[in-house]
Amino acid sequence: MYLLEKLMKEIKDELSEKEPIRMQTIKQDLSEGKKKAVLQAVSDVEQEIARLADKYQLTRQELVESHFLNSRKSKAWEILNDSLSKRMNGFGEFPPELAKEFDDDIDRLLKLVSKL
Repeated sequence: MYLLEKLMKEIKDELSEKEPIRMQTIKQDLSEGKKKAVLQAVSDVEQEIARLADKYQLTRQELVESHFLNSRKSKAWEILNDSLSKRMNGFGEFPPELAKEFDDDIDRLLKLVSKL
């Protein structure tokens, strides 16, 4: 239920024109009527999640802030380490002339993430 709830929040955020993230653009092709219908469906799903949580006495997942933060830092670290030039060969050969600069940029991101 937790993952479904997170997906509904993501849909709601995107269709409610929240500030977009830097590395993704979603081209708007839905009519206002379709957006309204989807947002209503999202609301219906959220209400059903609440009903089922009550019916089956599902407990809310409780996270400690520091544990939440550490888990996200670990995931960011994993993503960045998998982004180093030597690991990008699955997408074709990484241009050798860019490897050092690219890896230095990834390393800078790793250092910033470690400050979270």
